Amino acid sequence: MDINEKITMLKNAYAQGFVSKEDFESRLAALSTATKEVVNTTTMDKAGQFVERVMDSNTLNEAAGEARKMVKRALQTDMAADVATGAAGGAIIASVVPIIGTGAGAVVGAAFGAYKHLTKK
Repeated sequence: MDINEKITMLKNAYAQGFVSKEDFESRLAALSTATKEVVNTTTMDKAGQFVERVMDSNTLNEAAGEARKMVKRALQTDMAADVATGAAGGAIIASVVPIIGTGAGAVVGAAFGAYKHLTKK
């Protein structure tokens, strides 16, 4: 019998006069606490099982390896070199300009590097 069925039976017993008000309230409080504990335990168990599956699987390691290979291949192209140079230059220049900041400068510099590469003849 689950906790919801026990609560229903307790309410019926109280409504029919088999249980006093004080006894009903104390038993209901005990069942409500048990319900919260079950829900919290179940949620924590499910979260723990998910984390264990992710940590045990090789999928994460395989994905990281593939990403590493793709980045290495991409960085070997001329466009990547131009974009990286532009991003570095933009970051350096923008780091001394108030409000703009290093990140925005890197983005603008990378865009300029890509534009420079694409318009190169």
